[in-house]
Order: sequence, then C-alpha cells, then structure tokens
Amino acid sequence: MKLYSRPLSPYSSIVRSIAYYKKAPIKVVAPPPGFPIPEEFRAISPFNRIPVLITGSGLTIIEASVIAEYLEEHFPEPSLLPADSRDRAIVRMTTRIAELEVLAPVMELFELFYLKSKDDARITKLFKQMETGLTELEKVLETGPYALGDQMTLADAWLTPTRFVFNNFRKMSGREDLLDPFPKFDAYQQLIVQDSDLSLVWYEMSDGLKVFLNELEPA
Repeated sequence: MKLYSRPLSPYSSIVRSIAYYKKAPIKVVAPPPGFPIPEEFRAISPFNRIPVLITGSGLTIIEASVIAEYLEEHFPEPSLLPADSRDRAIVRMTTRIAELEVLAPVMELFELFYLKSKDDARITKLFKQMETGLTELEKVLETGPYALGDQMTLADAWLTPTRFVFNNFRKMSGREDLLDPFPKFDAYQQLIVQDSDLSLVWYEMSDGLKVFLNELEPA
C-alpha cells in the first residue's frame, strides 16, 4: 500500500496515526512539491488533495474518513473501535464533531487570517461553529490515558492533529486564551505526547510546520 501524505496535513496525519498504531505495511510518500499541490497530482487525486491511499490491488481511496474506515476494516487488530455498540457510537460522534465542527472551521479560519480577510461576518460564524464543536468535545473527553478513556480509538486519530493546529492558530489569530474554556481539550496535548504512535504524528507535524514557516519567509 502507498499513502500520499504531507507531515503537516491534518487529514493525512489522521491516517498516519491509524497506520502507525496498526503497524500497517504502508509506504508513506509525498505528493509533488508546491503549495497548492500541482495540478499534475489530479491524475492520482481527482480533487487534488491528500491523503490518498493506493491499496495493494490498485484501488485509489480518497478522503481521510473513508481511508480511516478502510484501514480499520482491513487491519481489524488492534481495533480502534470499542466492542460495545454504544461506545462505538460515541467514538464515531466524536470523530465527526472533530472533523466537521472543529477542524473544518479552524482550517478555513487559517486561510482567512492568512489572506487578511475583511469578511468579519464569516469569521464570526466560523468561530461560533468551532466553539460549539469544542464545547461538545469537552463534554465527552476523559482525563486519559486516551481521549475517551483507557483505549486508543479513532477519536484519538482525529483529535491529535485537531489539537495540534490550535497551538499555531492561537498565535496567528491573536487569541492566546482561545482554549481557556476547554481545559480537557487543551490538556489533551499532554496525553498525545505520552503515546508512542500519537506523539510520532505530533512531532512529524511539528517538523512539517517548521518547514512550512521557513518556506513562507521572504528570500
């Protein structure tokens, strides 16, 4: 199997964390360099984005959530879903909240702040959406060793890159106190760095951020 991924990509990082946890035989490769990804990559990814998984049979799978489900089914052990149906539902709800109500708005806000957008109405709406999502995450997060208790789940795969992006976003947005109302989500970083697989993804993202920021600096 081959995974097209970049270290800083949150959605790619979700898939890498699953692959690392399951010790899946996946070769991680980078798409063509450039930001945005060059158009030539559409020959592999029709929407020109990552992650992309190429299976052993040659099937191309796009979208992090679909790849995550495929890996959980293709490599069932160790499982990232609890045995109980109620607990599985909680894991799935947590991943969807993280993806749609927290990560999606914060990634759009990154772009708006980078472009110095004056669309205050859109920015306010996205902050509201993000804060609502964080409020719901705060209700389900446990104190460890993982997001939802004693077992690593798909929720940790989603929450690790989601939590990572907030460190830089707080600085970029000038809202250093952004996570003060969400102490469990804020402290989740300390749980991440204590796990070998999740911390590997965290530090890959850290290195990717350094490279990205260096590339932004004027020559």
